[in-house]
Amino acid sequence: MKRPVFFLLFFFISISTFAQYRIKGKVTDAETGDPIPFAAVYVPGARVGMNTDFEGGYELNLKTWNDSIRVSYLGYLTQTKAIQELPEQTINFQLRPSDFELEAFVFEAGENPAFEIIRRAVEKRKDFDKRSLEAYETKNYTKIEIDIDHLSEEFRQRKTVQKVTSVLDSIRELTNDEGEKILPVFFSETLSHFYFRNNPLLKKEIVEKSKVTGVGITDGSTTSQITGSAFQEYNFYKNWLTILEKDFISPIADGWKTFYDYDLMDSVLVGADTCYQLQVYPRREQDLAFSGTIWIKKEDYALKQVDLTIPKTANLNFIERIKIQQELEPTIMGPLIPAKTRVQIKIGQVTPNTAGLLAKFYTATDSVFITDPKPTSFFNNSVELRPDFGDATEDFWAKNRVDPLSPEELAVLQMVDTLKKIPVIRFYSEGLKFFATGFLPVGKIDLGPWTEFGNYNNVEGLRGGFGLRTNYKFSTKWAFQGYLAYGFKDQRFKYSLSAKNILDRKRWTTIELSSSKEIDQVGLEMESLEGNSVFLAASRFGTLRRPFISTNQQLKFQREFFKGFLFQAGLKLSQFDPLYDFYYLEKGTGDYKSEFQTTELRASLRYGRDEIILINDNERASFGPSKWPIFELRFARGIQWLNGEVDYRKLDFYIYHRVNMGLFGVSRYELDAGKVFGEVPYPILENHLGNGTAFYTTAAFNTMNFNEFASDQFISLRYRHFFEGFLLNRIPLMRKLKWRALANANILFGSVSDKNIANAPTFDPQGNPIETFGRLDPTKPYLELGYGIENIFKFFRVDFFHRMTYLDSPDANGFAVKVSAQIIL
Repeated sequence: MKRPVFFLLFFFISISTFAQYRIKGKVTDAETGDPIPFAAVYVPGARVGMNTDFEGGYELNLKTWNDSIRVSYLGYLTQTKAIQELPEQTINFQLRPSDFELEAFVFEAGENPAFEIIRRAVEKRKDFDKRSLEAYETKNYTKIEIDIDHLSEEFRQRKTVQKVTSVLDSIRELTNDEGEKILPVFFSETLSHFYFRNNPLLKKEIVEKSKVTGVGITDGSTTSQITGSAFQEYNFYKNWLTILEKDFISPIADGWKTFYDYDLMDSVLVGADTCYQLQVYPRREQDLAFSGTIWIKKEDYALKQVDLTIPKTANLNFIERIKIQQELEPTIMGPLIPAKTRVQIKIGQVTPNTAGLLAKFYTATDSVFITDPKPTSFFNNSVELRPDFGDATEDFWAKNRVDPLSPEELAVLQMVDTLKKIPVIRFYSEGLKFFATGFLPVGKIDLGPWTEFGNYNNVEGLRGGFGLRTNYKFSTKWAFQGYLAYGFKDQRFKYSLSAKNILDRKRWTTIELSSSKEIDQVGLEMESLEGNSVFLAASRFGTLRRPFISTNQQLKFQREFFKGFLFQAGLKLSQFDPLYDFYYLEKGTGDYKSEFQTTELRASLRYGRDEIILINDNERASFGPSKWPIFELRFARGIQWLNGEVDYRKLDFYIYHRVNMGLFGVSRYELDAGKVFGEVPYPILENHLGNGTAFYTTAAFNTMNFNEFASDQFISLRYRHFFEGFLLNRIPLMRKLKWRALANANILFGSVSDKNIANAPTFDPQGNPIETFGRLDPTKPYLELGYGIENIFKFFRVDFFHRMTYLDSPDANGFAVKVSAQIIL
């Protein structure tokens, strides 16, 4: 009898001795609801603790009961919660951001111990940079959420907003830490394969499945191309990371000591790896640099994980915070691939009475394959959609998501679906798109562009017009576009009609036929100013300079033969009917003529090695190059055939390049050189673009007058440098304004042959003097230098230009002030 009693007593004592308290939970940001990875979770007074995983989760097993558990993380207020005396329990934490800022660390003697760790990590960059792999492929899952937050009371009281919130009363409210409503407007999920090859450096993403829902989103195909992982790539082994078109210096860049200070916080176990935990922070608070924490493995000095923020003090507009969290895993060849990446971009209120914006991006790499390089032809399109990319059931997504959607994300989906059906929301979203694109979708056609609806100038008087085009709903093979306008003063109709057939979308091959009759201006032709819509609109309003009626018929073919290499060819028939006093001498006869017709055979080659191209509905849209220049070579042959009256050849070479100058900012330059062979009327020459308006444009010489100079051979360089915050950040009073300095230099060499000078008479047939064209001295360049300030009140820019040469020319403008408005970060 004693033995069973003793056994039971021993059993209960053992249970008491070895009993465990299992505590699990999740740590999230109270403001955004997003997980906080790498946060320290521990029991005060006990040697029990861990860091949260990438999803903010933790699990602790305690042998003895303790009364509290605590969570701390740099940049957040520490939080402590009570532990109940239960075997299992869930304790979640919502941490609030703190205003704590690190002060500079002072080392009394010797080198900062963190410097040697960073130095070794930088030396090992080539070993771990994924760009050193010959080729690889990843399978990715990406989700994006965009919310409107900081809904002020005044904003909420607007009648249109009240109509929205009243409809959403039935949906569970989403709020931030201050109890303010968050209004989701966009949510997407994408499954894709990403392909990379080195030598040449090429990238491609194939979107397998995509689900997009959002306010104002009518076409999933265009949006799905930019919601995949290709646009969410953050490689800290590069010196500079481009985020929102700004370049930020990596904490392990070659010039790390110039931009950063570091502090060695601890030596911690991350998974199975022992890592150095380092705090990084910018040497100058307004530099485009990160602050936060990085973990570097002790064994080989590879990055293990990062939690970095671009703080509000950085010289950025509207951006309150950019936060990047990333886990990296080694491939079988050694270089690292991000396993999970989470990015938050918080955009503040433009004015106190408006709302802010919160964008969240999450990418998880499901699997990595080290493969043989794909052929270069495979990379023709940067982004490609599978034909059935939008056909996936909810069961499919439930099985293929890396992580299930949280209850908050499910509520977001429900709210977005409800929002986009509300009439007032649809009205405003369509109105914004109409203003931005110029076209208003109505079924299978788009009305516009609105810039053609009305105008006023000295030739046409009041002008009215109307236009439309077909969209992808009408056809993915055919695109038709046209407009009709009428001037009440000149009583002339103007029109433009075009029909385009898309022969191949993969290697972008099209053939287009167009016809138009329009008022143009010498040196300000619409065809050459398509990318400068504001300047073109300003120059076509009011007084027109050397106007003429331009009648054109054109046949154009284009094809992208391989990645970045676009070929164009065509035939253009044009008629020049001047509306000002113009004459030229016909070649051979010397007779006075004022009208002429040309027939041009055209061909051009364009090459952008790393230019990102997307297919936007039935158009080809460029997102620009990231590193390499864009080259373009154009050739035109004027022939005396099909009513062509002038025999000539035109050759033009163009380069555009964006250069990152590191600490000193960003430079952009455009080199343009050309030659006209043959005797031609001066409107066929290169009539250099001046700027007689008060608005700044990169396409013109800003102190040159309209029609001041023309050339039949020329070379020009337009150089622009943006110092970002390099200069003005160092001036205490200027630093708070966040103004940014910039500089310009434009130089032009040009000349005109004697035969083309003689071709332009200075008197008409009746002996009255007529205006011809100015020309440059072949030994003397046209030069203008400029400087300016941008980011004035976050929107405005002022440029000051000094004309350095040809100051003795009639009406020469030695100094000019140009203004412009822009939205930049």
